[in-house]
Amino acid sequence: MYVASSGARRSAAVGLAVAAAAIPVQIAGGMDYPAVPPGLIILTVAAAIALFARPRWALAVPAVAAAFLTVGATAAPNARDALSAPGETVAFAATLLQAAGLVVGLVCCVVALARRASAA
Repeated sequence: MYVASSGARRSAAVGLAVAAAAIPVQIAGGMDYPAVPPGLIILTVAAAIALFARPRWALAVPAVAAAFLTVGATAAPNARDALSAPGETVAFAATLLQAAGLVVGLVCCVVALARRASAA
């Protein structure tokens, strides 16, 4: 079984996994989510692709997913409300954790893609 050897790919997978793990914490903190949160599924699959997929283009999938979810989280009133109310400690901390994971995942995917492109 292939496991990414690049530090950037591994960091991208960890960032995306952290962002995914923050979603159940947000739910526990009282944030509104559907019964099956699509972000949790998308981020988990994106982290797995970043870590286990071998083709060069494979990193584009988690990069696009992270970018899409970052824009969605920024536009969603749910995340803005959680970040504007630091008194709701669990939701606030989980939203910050999710944002950090998304940024780390996106940046590391872009770095890994750039390194692969320059090596080819």
